[in-house]
Amino acid sequence: MKRFRSRVTALRELRQRREEEALQIHARAVRNRQAAEAQFQECLGALLRHQQGVQAELMRGCPASRLAQQDGYRLLLEQRCDESRQQVVEATSATAVSLQAVLQSRRDREVVEKFCAKELVDHQREQLKEDQKNLDEMALRRRPVNFAAFGISRKL
Repeated sequence: MKRFRSRVTALRELRQRREEEALQIHARAVRNRQAAEAQFQECLGALLRHQQGVQAELMRGCPASRLAQQDGYRLLLEQRCDESRQQVVEATSATAVSLQAVLQSRRDREVVEKFCAKELVDHQREQLKEDQKNLDEMALRRRPVNFAAFGISRKL
């Protein structure tokens, strides 16, 4: 019997490629989210350091113009933190979407894999039937038939 080749081999390969692509997209999304989170943490750290610096200046005594300047810089840092927070939210959303795409592509591939496995089992079953049939035919050819047991004369 001929070698097994699934009817959906091309589809299986396509689904595997799609799953790999989805995994790569998800990996990029995770890296982007991690970078956004790191940037957000950096912004928060800069804001905290700035507030501590302003407090230290207040303790030493500083002119009001310097406080106004520091307040403008604080507003700029807060704006950067808000933008950074929004980037984290967007990156987290993109990561969730890419994860869903990975899971869907995995399910699609598994459906095709199950079908291929079923085809393989059917092929093996058919091959066993054919092998058994061939063995039975060979056994009948090699064993001399006792015609007397059937009440038949050998001279026909």
